[in-house]
Amino acid sequence: MNDIKFYSELKRNILLSINTCLPCRVIDYDKSNREAKLQPLFKTKEKGKEPTSLGVLEGVPVLFHQYEVDGVEKTYHPVLHKGQVVQVAVNQRAIDDISSGKETYPEVSKWFRLRDAVVIGVIS
Repeated sequence: MNDIKFYSELKRNILLSINTCLPCRVIDYDKSNREAKLQPLFKTKEKGKEPTSLGVLEGVPVLFHQYEVDGVEKTYHPVLHKGQVVQVAVNQRAIDDISSGKETYPEVSKWFRLRDAVVIGVIS
């Protein structure tokens, strides 16, 4: 029975350490660079301790969208305001070198880091 408890706890800890998506509050937004400063709304907790806030995320890229409407291509740039709640997606691997559009092989140790998050939309 102890084996089951050990593996259940191991599984729980592994899953809690994987960042996928999370809501964040906008602290600041640099519209010209489409980068946001965000406070994650989920807290973290260690066994036997009180929940604590996650650290502020800085320089988080904000996605924009391009559509074709009636044969005309149009780019829509995001507008974020302090206090808004946004949804953030965390990339599986580091996004340090992706701005060139070239394929890359990121460091193996950089998985699901909050610093590799992007804003995908506004919740409220």
